[in-house]
Amino acid sequence: MNDRPLKPEKTVLNLLTFALLILLLPACGLKNRSGNDTSSPRIASAELAKEFEESLAQNILRPWYPRIIDSAYGGYIADLEYDWTCSETYREKVLVQQSRHLWTTSFVHKHDPENEEFLEYAAHGFRFIRDHMWDHDFGGFYYACTREGQPAGTYNGEKRIYGQAFALYGLSQYYAVSRDPDALDLAIKTFRWMEAGAHDPIYGGYFERLRRDGTPVLEQGNREHRPNDAAVTNLKDYNSSIHLMEAMTAFYGIWPDPLVRERLEEMFFLVRDTFVHPEGYLQLFFYPDWTLVPGSKMEPDEEGGHWYTQHITFGHDVETAFLLLETARVLGRGEDEATLRIAKRLVDHSLEWGWDTVRGGFFDAGKQVDGEIKIISRHKSWWAQAEGLNALLLMHTLYPEDPADYYGLFLKMWDYMDRYLIDQEHGGWYNYGLDTFPENRTQRKSHAWKTTYHNTRAMIHCIQMLKDLAREIK
Repeated sequence: MNDRPLKPEKTVLNLLTFALLILLLPACGLKNRSGNDTSSPRIASAELAKEFEESLAQNILRPWYPRIIDSAYGGYIADLEYDWTCSETYREKVLVQQSRHLWTTSFVHKHDPENEEFLEYAAHGFRFIRDHMWDHDFGGFYYACTREGQPAGTYNGEKRIYGQAFALYGLSQYYAVSRDPDALDLAIKTFRWMEAGAHDPIYGGYFERLRRDGTPVLEQGNREHRPNDAAVTNLKDYNSSIHLMEAMTAFYGIWPDPLVRERLEEMFFLVRDTFVHPEGYLQLFFYPDWTLVPGSKMEPDEEGGHWYTQHITFGHDVETAFLLLETARVLGRGEDEATLRIAKRLVDHSLEWGWDTVRGGFFDAGKQVDGEIKIISRHKSWWAQAEGLNALLLMHTLYPEDPADYYGLFLKMWDYMDRYLIDQEHGGWYNYGLDTFPENRTQRKSHAWKTTYHNTRAMIHCIQMLKDLAREIK
Protein backbone atom coordinates (compact mmCIF):
# COMPACT_ATOMS: atom_id res chain seq x y z
CA MET A 1 0.00 0.00 0.00
CA ASN A 2 1.34 3.45 -0.91
CA ASP A 3 1.13 5.75 2.15
CA ARG A 4 2.63 8.83 0.49
CA PRO A 5 0.24 11.82 0.37
CA LEU A 6 -1.08 12.92 -3.00
CA LYS A 7 0.17 16.12 -4.50
CA PRO A 8 -2.29 19.04 -4.16
CA GLU A 9 -2.84 19.33 -7.92
CA LYS A 10 -3.57 15.58 -8.15
CA THR A 11 -6.06 15.80 -5.27
CA VAL A 12 -7.94 18.59 -7.06
CA LEU A 13 -7.95 16.53 -10.26
CA ASN A 14 -9.36 13.50 -8.46
CA LEU A 15 -12.12 15.57 -6.86
CA LEU A 16 -13.07 17.07 -10.21
CA THR A 17 -13.10 13.62 -11.81
CA PHE A 18 -15.30 12.25 -9.02
CA ALA A 19 -17.72 15.18 -9.33
CA LEU A 20 -17.91 14.65 -13.08
CA LEU A 21 -18.71 10.97 -12.59
CA ILE A 22 -21.51 11.85 -10.14
CA LEU A 23 -22.99 14.24 -12.69
CA LEU A 24 -22.83 11.59 -15.40
CA LEU A 25 -24.38 8.76 -13.36
CA PRO A 26 -28.03 9.62 -14.06
CA ALA A 27 -27.30 9.78 -17.78
CA CYS A 28 -25.70 6.33 -17.67
CA GLY A 29 -28.86 4.93 -16.09
CA LEU A 30 -29.53 2.08 -13.70
CA LYS A 31 -30.45 -1.35 -14.94
CA ASN A 32 -32.60 -3.91 -13.24
CA ARG A 33 -31.96 -7.65 -13.37
CA SER A 34 -33.63 -7.90 -16.77
CA GLY A 35 -31.24 -5.33 -18.21
CA ASN A 36 -33.88 -2.64 -18.64
CA ASP A 37 -32.89 0.92 -17.89
CA THR A 38 -35.06 2.09 -14.98
CA SER A 39 -33.34 5.29 -13.94
CA SER A 40 -36.32 7.53 -14.65
CA PRO A 41 -40.11 7.24 -14.85
CA ARG A 42 -39.87 8.08 -18.56
CA ILE A 43 -37.78 5.03 -19.38
CA ALA A 44 -39.40 2.77 -16.79
CA SER A 45 -42.88 3.52 -18.02
CA ALA A 46 -41.95 2.28 -21.47
CA GLU A 47 -39.65 -0.63 -20.60
CA LEU A 48 -41.01 -1.76 -17.26
CA ALA A 49 -44.57 -2.12 -18.54
CA LYS A 50 -43.27 -4.70 -21.04
CA GLU A 51 -41.32 -6.47 -18.31
CA PHE A 52 -44.40 -6.60 -16.09
CA GLU A 53 -46.51 -7.99 -18.92
CA GLU A 54 -43.96 -10.72 -19.54
CA SER A 55 -43.70 -11.56 -15.83
CA LEU A 56 -47.50 -11.64 -15.50
CA ALA A 57 -47.70 -14.13 -18.34
CA GLN A 58 -44.69 -16.26 -17.43
CA ASN A 59 -44.85 -16.32 -13.64
CA ILE A 60 -48.56 -16.01 -12.86
CA LEU A 61 -50.96 -16.86 -15.66
CA ARG A 62 -49.11 -19.65 -17.47
CA PRO A 63 -48.14 -21.68 -14.38
CA TRP A 64 -51.68 -21.48 -12.94
CA TYR A 65 -53.97 -21.71 -15.95
CA PRO A 66 -55.32 -24.03 -17.21
CA ARG A 67 -53.50 -26.27 -14.70
CA ILE A 68 -55.78 -25.12 -11.87
CA ILE A 69 -58.97 -25.94 -13.78
CA ASP A 70 -60.66 -29.04 -12.35
CA SER A 71 -62.02 -30.68 -15.48
CA ALA A 72 -63.30 -33.69 -13.56
CA TYR A 73 -65.51 -32.05 -10.93
CA GLY A 74 -65.68 -28.37 -11.83
CA GLY A 75 -64.27 -25.30 -10.14
CA TYR A 76 -60.59 -24.85 -9.43
CA ILE A 77 -58.16 -27.39 -8.00
CA ALA A 78 -57.28 -26.58 -4.41
CA ASP A 79 -53.71 -27.80 -3.85
CA LEU A 80 -50.61 -27.81 -6.05
CA GLU A 81 -47.05 -28.45 -4.90
CA TYR A 82 -44.02 -26.19 -5.32
CA ASP A 83 -43.29 -27.76 -8.74
CA TRP A 84 -46.95 -27.53 -9.81
CA THR A 85 -47.70 -31.23 -9.41
CA CYS A 86 -51.01 -32.19 -7.83
CA SER A 87 -50.79 -32.68 -4.09
CA GLU A 88 -51.23 -36.22 -2.79
CA THR A 89 -53.44 -34.97 0.01
CA TYR A 90 -56.33 -33.02 -1.47
CA ARG A 91 -58.12 -30.59 0.81
CA GLU A 92 -61.48 -28.84 0.56
CA LYS A 93 -62.44 -26.31 -2.05
CA VAL A 94 -62.84 -23.16 0.03
CA LEU A 95 -65.26 -20.43 -1.05
CA VAL A 96 -62.65 -17.68 -0.80
CA GLN A 97 -60.25 -19.59 -3.01
CA GLN A 98 -62.88 -20.44 -5.66
CA SER A 99 -64.20 -16.87 -5.69
CA ARG A 100 -60.73 -15.35 -6.05
CA HIS A 101 -60.02 -17.48 -9.10
CA LEU A 102 -63.39 -16.47 -10.54
CA TRP A 103 -62.50 -12.82 -9.99
CA THR A 104 -58.98 -13.17 -11.41
CA THR A 105 -59.94 -14.99 -14.59
CA SER A 106 -62.68 -12.43 -15.20
CA PHE A 107 -60.30 -9.53 -14.53
CA VAL A 108 -57.70 -10.93 -16.93
CA HIS A 109 -60.35 -11.05 -19.64
CA LYS A 110 -61.33 -7.47 -18.86
CA HIS A 111 -57.69 -6.45 -19.25
CA ASP A 112 -57.33 -8.45 -22.48
CA PRO A 113 -60.79 -8.91 -24.07
CA GLU A 114 -59.37 -10.88 -26.98
CA ASN A 115 -58.28 -13.59 -24.55
CA GLU A 116 -61.41 -15.75 -24.73
CA GLU A 117 -59.69 -18.56 -22.84
CA PHE A 118 -59.91 -16.71 -19.56
CA LEU A 119 -63.59 -15.96 -20.03
CA GLU A 120 -64.09 -19.73 -20.37
CA TYR A 121 -62.05 -20.32 -17.20
CA ALA A 122 -64.26 -17.81 -15.42
CA ALA A 123 -67.49 -19.40 -16.67
CA HIS A 124 -66.18 -22.78 -15.50
CA GLY A 125 -65.64 -21.42 -11.98
CA PHE A 126 -68.96 -19.60 -11.92
CA ARG A 127 -70.90 -22.77 -12.68
CA PHE A 128 -69.26 -24.61 -9.77
CA ILE A 129 -69.94 -21.81 -7.28
CA ARG A 130 -73.53 -21.49 -8.47
CA ASP A 131 -74.32 -25.21 -8.57
CA HIS A 132 -72.35 -26.53 -5.60
CA MET A 133 -71.50 -23.77 -3.12
CA TRP A 134 -74.78 -21.89 -2.85
CA ASP A 135 -76.99 -23.17 -0.02
CA HIS A 136 -80.33 -23.75 -1.73
CA ASP A 137 -82.11 -24.35 1.58
CA PHE A 138 -80.93 -21.38 3.66
CA GLY A 139 -79.21 -19.09 1.16
CA GLY A 140 -75.68 -17.81 1.26
CA PHE A 141 -72.59 -19.75 0.29
CA TYR A 142 -71.08 -22.66 2.17
CA TYR A 143 -67.64 -22.02 3.62
CA ALA A 144 -66.22 -25.02 1.77
CA CYS A 145 -67.12 -28.14 -0.14
CA THR A 146 -65.40 -31.37 -1.12
CA ARG A 147 -63.61 -31.66 -4.42
CA GLU A 148 -66.69 -33.35 -5.83
CA GLY A 149 -68.92 -30.46 -4.76
CA GLN A 150 -70.59 -31.74 -1.60
CA PRO A 151 -70.92 -29.29 1.33
CA ALA A 152 -68.06 -29.84 3.76
CA GLY A 153 -68.45 -30.00 7.52
CA THR A 154 -66.04 -27.15 8.18
CA TYR A 155 -67.24 -25.02 11.11
CA ASN A 156 -70.33 -27.24 11.47
CA GLY A 157 -72.28 -25.44 8.79
CA GLU A 158 -71.43 -21.91 9.95
CA LYS A 159 -70.79 -19.30 7.27
CA ARG A 160 -68.39 -16.38 7.18
CA ILE A 161 -69.09 -12.89 5.85
CA TYR A 162 -65.50 -12.80 4.56
CA GLY A 163 -66.31 -15.63 2.17
CA GLN A 164 -69.62 -14.08 1.11
CA ALA A 165 -67.77 -10.85 0.32
CA PHE A 166 -65.37 -12.61 -2.03
CA ALA A 167 -68.21 -14.47 -3.68
CA LEU A 168 -69.91 -11.12 -4.35
CA TYR A 169 -66.62 -9.71 -5.64
CA GLY A 170 -66.05 -12.59 -8.04
CA LEU A 171 -69.64 -12.65 -9.27
CA SER A 172 -69.60 -8.90 -9.91
CA GLN A 173 -66.43 -9.04 -11.96
CA TYR A 174 -67.66 -12.07 -13.88
CA TYR A 175 -70.95 -10.38 -14.75
CA ALA A 176 -69.07 -7.25 -15.85
CA VAL A 177 -67.25 -9.21 -18.57
CA SER A 178 -69.80 -11.93 -19.41
CA ARG A 179 -73.18 -10.21 -18.98
CA ASP A 180 -74.51 -13.59 -17.88
CA PRO A 181 -77.89 -12.80 -16.23
CA ASP A 182 -77.48 -15.77 -13.90
CA ALA A 183 -74.36 -14.15 -12.45
CA LEU A 184 -76.16 -10.88 -11.78
CA ASP A 185 -79.09 -12.73 -10.23
CA LEU A 186 -76.78 -14.66 -7.89
CA ALA A 187 -74.88 -11.51 -6.94
CA ILE A 188 -78.14 -9.76 -6.01
CA LYS A 189 -79.26 -12.80 -3.98
CA THR A 190 -75.92 -12.77 -2.16
CA PHE A 191 -76.20 -9.10 -1.27
CA ARG A 192 -79.78 -9.47 -0.06
CA TRP A 193 -78.86 -12.52 2.02
CA MET A 194 -76.07 -10.56 3.73
CA GLU A 195 -78.41 -7.64 4.25
CA ALA A 196 -81.08 -9.78 5.89
CA GLY A 197 -78.88 -11.43 8.51
CA ALA A 198 -75.30 -10.26 8.72
CA HIS A 199 -75.80 -6.51 8.52
CA ASP A 200 -76.08 -4.67 11.84
CA PRO A 201 -79.17 -2.43 11.54
CA ILE A 202 -78.32 -0.56 14.74
CA TYR A 203 -74.64 0.33 14.50
CA GLY A 204 -73.84 -0.50 10.89
CA GLY A 205 -71.24 -2.82 9.45
CA TYR A 206 -71.41 -6.60 9.28
CA PHE A 207 -70.84 -9.50 11.62
CA GLU A 208 -68.26 -12.08 10.56
CA ARG A 209 -69.45 -15.39 11.99
CA LEU A 210 -72.90 -16.49 10.86
CA ARG A 211 -75.14 -19.45 11.42
CA ARG A 212 -76.27 -21.38 8.41
CA ASP A 213 -79.39 -19.21 8.08
CA GLY A 214 -77.28 -16.04 8.07
CA THR A 215 -78.00 -14.77 11.58
CA PRO A 216 -74.89 -13.65 13.46
CA VAL A 217 -73.17 -15.64 16.19
CA LEU A 218 -72.93 -13.11 19.02
CA GLU A 219 -72.03 -15.26 22.00
CA GLN A 220 -68.40 -15.70 23.07
CA GLY A 221 -66.64 -18.53 21.29
CA ASN A 222 -65.50 -21.80 22.81
CA ARG A 223 -61.82 -21.28 23.65
CA GLU A 224 -61.22 -24.96 24.29
CA HIS A 225 -62.48 -26.25 20.97
CA ARG A 226 -61.59 -23.31 18.69
CA PRO A 227 -58.98 -21.12 20.37
CA ASN A 228 -58.21 -19.07 17.26
CA ASP A 229 -61.86 -18.10 16.82
CA ALA A 230 -62.86 -17.67 20.45
CA ALA A 231 -61.23 -14.28 20.96
CA VAL A 232 -62.95 -12.66 17.99
CA THR A 233 -66.29 -14.51 17.70
CA ASN A 234 -68.69 -11.68 18.43
CA LEU A 235 -66.61 -8.79 17.10
CA LYS A 236 -66.41 -6.75 13.91
CA ASP A 237 -63.05 -7.02 12.24
CA TYR A 238 -60.83 -5.15 9.81
CA ASN A 239 -60.21 -7.92 7.29
CA SER A 240 -63.84 -8.66 6.54
CA SER A 241 -64.67 -4.95 6.48
CA ILE A 242 -62.08 -3.87 3.92
CA HIS A 243 -63.09 -6.73 1.63
CA LEU A 244 -66.79 -6.00 2.04
CA MET A 245 -65.99 -2.48 0.87
CA GLU A 246 -63.99 -3.92 -2.01
CA ALA A 247 -66.80 -6.29 -3.02
CA MET A 248 -69.54 -3.67 -2.81
CA THR A 249 -67.45 -1.32 -4.92
CA ALA A 250 -67.46 -3.91 -7.69
CA PHE A 251 -71.12 -4.80 -7.10
CA TYR A 252 -72.23 -1.17 -7.27
CA GLY A 253 -70.53 -0.97 -10.66
CA ILE A 254 -72.86 -3.61 -12.08
CA TRP A 255 -76.01 -2.89 -10.03
CA PRO A 256 -76.18 0.79 -8.93
CA ASP A 257 -79.09 0.28 -6.57
CA PRO A 258 -79.62 3.01 -3.92
CA LEU A 259 -79.33 0.52 -1.04
CA VAL A 260 -76.05 -0.80 -2.43
CA ARG A 261 -74.69 2.73 -2.54
CA GLU A 262 -75.87 3.31 1.01
CA ARG A 263 -74.05 0.21 2.24
CA LEU A 264 -70.97 1.05 0.19
CA GLU A 265 -70.79 4.53 1.71
CA GLU A 266 -71.34 3.02 5.15
CA MET A 267 -68.40 0.65 4.74
CA PHE A 268 -66.22 3.34 3.16
CA PHE A 269 -66.60 5.74 6.08
CA LEU A 270 -66.25 2.96 8.67
CA VAL A 271 -62.99 1.78 7.15
CA ARG A 272 -61.63 5.26 6.56
CA ASP A 273 -62.72 6.99 9.76
CA THR A 274 -63.07 4.18 12.32
CA PHE A 275 -60.63 1.45 11.40
CA VAL A 276 -57.73 3.69 10.40
CA HIS A 277 -55.87 5.05 13.41
CA PRO A 278 -54.86 8.74 13.11
CA GLU A 279 -51.21 7.68 12.97
CA GLY A 280 -51.87 5.64 9.83
CA TYR A 281 -52.51 1.97 10.56
CA LEU A 282 -55.56 -0.26 10.80
CA GLN A 283 -57.13 -0.94 14.17
CA LEU A 284 -58.28 -4.52 14.03
CA PHE A 285 -61.25 -5.49 16.20
CA PHE A 286 -64.29 -3.64 17.52
CA TYR A 287 -67.30 -4.45 19.64
CA PRO A 288 -70.65 -4.25 17.82
CA ASP A 289 -71.10 -0.59 18.82
CA TRP A 290 -67.68 0.26 17.29
CA THR A 291 -65.89 0.59 20.60
CA LEU A 292 -62.30 -0.52 20.05
CA VAL A 293 -61.42 -3.76 21.80
CA PRO A 294 -58.61 -2.89 24.24
CA GLY A 295 -55.34 -4.74 24.08
CA SER A 296 -55.83 -6.14 27.57
CA LYS A 297 -58.80 -8.14 26.27
CA MET A 298 -56.86 -9.61 23.38
CA GLU A 299 -53.42 -10.34 24.80
CA PRO A 300 -52.20 -13.97 24.83
CA ASP A 301 -53.60 -16.05 27.64
CA GLU A 302 -51.95 -18.87 29.55
CA GLU A 303 -52.96 -21.43 26.95
CA GLY A 304 -51.15 -19.62 24.28
CA GLY A 305 -51.87 -16.98 21.76
CA HIS A 306 -53.91 -14.40 20.08
CA TRP A 307 -51.06 -12.13 19.07
CA TYR A 308 -52.70 -11.69 15.67
CA THR A 309 -55.51 -9.70 17.24
CA GLN A 310 -53.23 -6.90 18.45
CA HIS A 311 -50.65 -6.17 15.80
CA ILE A 312 -49.98 -3.89 12.85
CA THR A 313 -50.41 -5.65 9.54
CA PHE A 314 -48.43 -3.66 6.99
CA GLY A 315 -49.75 -5.58 4.00
CA HIS A 316 -53.36 -4.84 4.89
CA ASP A 317 -52.48 -1.19 5.51
CA VAL A 318 -51.04 -0.60 2.04
CA GLU A 319 -53.84 -2.65 0.49
CA THR A 320 -56.43 -0.52 2.31
CA ALA A 321 -54.83 2.64 0.93
CA PHE A 322 -55.53 1.39 -2.59
CA LEU A 323 -59.02 0.10 -1.78
CA LEU A 324 -60.08 3.38 -0.19
CA LEU A 325 -59.00 5.35 -3.25
CA GLU A 326 -60.72 2.90 -5.58
CA THR A 327 -63.98 3.14 -3.65
CA ALA A 328 -63.73 6.94 -3.44
CA ARG A 329 -63.42 7.09 -7.22
CA VAL A 330 -66.51 4.91 -7.74
CA LEU A 331 -68.46 7.05 -5.28
CA GLY A 332 -67.44 10.23 -7.11
CA ARG A 333 -65.11 11.28 -4.31
CA GLY A 334 -61.85 10.80 -6.18
CA GLU A 335 -60.58 14.31 -5.35
CA ASP A 336 -61.53 14.06 -1.69
CA GLU A 337 -58.60 15.48 0.28
CA ALA A 338 -59.38 13.57 3.48
CA THR A 339 -59.31 10.22 1.70
CA LEU A 340 -56.11 11.07 -0.19
CA ARG A 341 -54.46 12.15 3.04
CA ILE A 342 -55.47 9.00 4.91
CA ALA A 343 -54.41 6.69 2.06
CA LYS A 344 -51.02 8.39 1.89
CA ARG A 345 -50.62 8.14 5.65
CA LEU A 346 -51.28 4.38 5.53
CA VAL A 347 -48.48 3.93 3.01
CA ASP A 348 -46.09 6.30 4.76
CA HIS A 349 -46.60 4.65 8.14
CA SER A 350 -45.92 1.22 6.61
CA LEU A 351 -42.75 2.56 5.00
CA GLU A 352 -41.59 4.10 8.26
CA TRP A 353 -42.09 1.02 10.42
CA GLY A 354 -42.53 -2.02 8.19
CA TRP A 355 -40.18 -1.49 5.25
CA ASP A 356 -36.90 -3.42 5.03
CA THR A 357 -34.42 -0.64 4.28
CA VAL A 358 -31.70 -3.15 3.39
CA ARG A 359 -33.28 -5.54 0.89
CA GLY A 360 -36.68 -3.93 0.36
CA GLY A 361 -40.12 -5.39 0.92
CA PHE A 362 -42.68 -5.10 3.71
CA PHE A 363 -42.41 -7.24 6.83
CA ASP A 364 -45.53 -9.12 7.84
CA ALA A 365 -46.31 -7.68 11.25
CA GLY A 366 -45.31 -5.24 13.98
CA LYS A 367 -46.56 -4.41 17.45
CA GLN A 368 -46.62 -1.27 19.59
CA VAL A 369 -43.99 -1.53 22.33
CA ASP A 370 -43.18 1.50 24.50
CA GLY A 371 -44.27 4.02 21.90
CA GLU A 372 -42.45 2.36 19.01
CA ILE A 373 -43.32 -0.46 16.66
CA LYS A 374 -41.35 -3.65 17.04
CA ILE A 375 -41.31 -6.12 14.14
CA ILE A 376 -42.76 -9.40 15.39
CA SER A 377 -42.74 -11.22 12.05
CA ARG A 378 -39.87 -10.53 9.66
CA HIS A 379 -41.23 -12.78 6.94
CA LYS A 380 -42.51 -11.10 3.78
CA SER A 381 -45.67 -12.67 2.43
CA TRP A 382 -46.28 -12.77 -1.31
CA TRP A 383 -49.62 -10.97 -1.11
CA ALA A 384 -48.29 -8.08 0.99
CA GLN A 385 -45.48 -7.45 -1.50
CA ALA A 386 -47.98 -7.46 -4.36
CA GLU A 387 -50.19 -4.93 -2.59
CA GLY A 388 -47.14 -2.87 -1.68
CA LEU A 389 -45.94 -2.79 -5.28
CA ASN A 390 -49.32 -1.47 -6.43
CA ALA A 391 -49.61 1.05 -3.59
CA LEU A 392 -46.11 2.49 -4.10
CA LEU A 393 -46.62 3.13 -7.80
CA LEU A 394 -50.08 4.56 -7.08
CA MET A 395 -48.54 6.98 -4.57
CA HIS A 396 -45.98 8.02 -7.18
CA THR A 397 -48.74 8.86 -9.66
CA LEU A 398 -50.44 11.00 -7.00
CA TYR A 399 -47.33 12.52 -5.40
CA PRO A 400 -44.51 12.36 -7.98
CA GLU A 401 -42.36 14.97 -6.19
CA ASP A 402 -42.82 13.63 -2.67
CA PRO A 403 -39.56 13.33 -0.66
CA ALA A 404 -40.44 9.70 0.10
CA ASP A 405 -39.49 8.89 -3.52
CA TYR A 406 -42.28 6.40 -4.07
CA TYR A 407 -40.98 5.62 -7.55
CA GLY A 408 -37.55 4.65 -6.25
CA LEU A 409 -39.15 2.47 -3.58
CA PHE A 410 -41.39 0.91 -6.21
CA LEU A 411 -38.28 -0.05 -8.20
CA LYS A 412 -36.63 -1.47 -5.09
CA MET A 413 -39.75 -3.48 -4.33
CA TRP A 414 -39.83 -4.94 -7.82
CA ASP A 415 -36.14 -5.84 -7.63
CA TYR A 416 -36.75 -7.52 -4.26
CA MET A 417 -39.64 -9.54 -5.68
CA ASP A 418 -37.61 -10.55 -8.73
CA ARG A 419 -34.74 -11.72 -6.51
CA TYR A 420 -36.51 -13.36 -3.59
CA LEU A 421 -40.19 -13.96 -4.34
CA ILE A 422 -40.53 -15.13 -7.94
CA ASP A 423 -39.59 -18.76 -8.53
CA GLN A 424 -37.17 -18.52 -11.43
CA GLU A 425 -36.99 -22.31 -11.80
CA HIS A 426 -40.60 -23.49 -11.66
CA GLY A 427 -42.51 -20.27 -12.20
CA GLY A 428 -45.02 -18.72 -9.85
CA TRP A 429 -44.39 -16.92 -6.60
CA TYR A 430 -43.26 -18.36 -3.30
CA ASN A 431 -45.44 -17.93 -0.22
CA TYR A 432 -42.73 -15.78 1.41
CA GLY A 433 -39.53 -14.10 0.35
CA LEU A 434 -36.53 -16.42 0.42
CA ASP A 435 -34.36 -13.84 2.20
CA THR A 436 -36.11 -14.48 5.53
CA PHE A 437 -37.76 -17.84 4.88
CA PRO A 438 -35.67 -19.99 2.51
CA GLU A 439 -37.42 -23.16 3.73
CA ASN A 440 -40.63 -22.14 1.98
CA ARG A 441 -39.02 -22.84 -1.40
CA THR A 442 -40.74 -26.24 -1.35
CA GLN A 443 -44.08 -25.16 0.11
CA ARG A 444 -47.26 -25.53 -1.94
CA LYS A 445 -47.79 -22.97 -4.66
CA SER A 446 -51.57 -23.30 -4.42
CA HIS A 447 -53.68 -23.73 -1.31
CA ALA A 448 -56.81 -22.28 0.25
CA TRP A 449 -55.16 -18.93 1.01
CA LYS A 450 -52.91 -18.61 -2.02
CA THR A 451 -54.38 -17.92 -5.43
CA THR A 452 -53.71 -15.36 -8.15
CA TYR A 453 -55.91 -12.53 -6.92
CA HIS A 454 -53.41 -10.20 -5.19
CA ASN A 455 -50.53 -10.51 -7.63
CA THR A 456 -52.59 -10.48 -10.84
CA ARG A 457 -54.42 -7.36 -9.72
CA ALA A 458 -51.21 -5.64 -8.67
CA MET A 459 -49.40 -6.47 -11.91
CA ILE A 460 -52.27 -5.37 -14.15
CA HIS A 461 -52.78 -2.12 -12.24
CA CYS A 462 -49.05 -1.41 -12.40
CA ILE A 463 -48.99 -2.12 -16.14
CA GLN A 464 -51.86 0.32 -16.64
CA MET A 465 -50.22 3.00 -14.49
CA LEU A 466 -46.87 2.60 -16.26
CA LYS A 467 -48.54 2.93 -19.66
CA ASP A 468 -50.41 6.01 -18.44
CA LEU A 469 -47.12 7.53 -17.32
CA ALA A 470 -45.67 6.90 -20.75
CA ARG A 471 -48.58 8.66 -22.44
CA GLU A 472 -48.34 11.64 -20.08
CA ILE A 473 -44.62 12.07 -20.70
CA LYS A 474 -45.05 11.97 -24.46
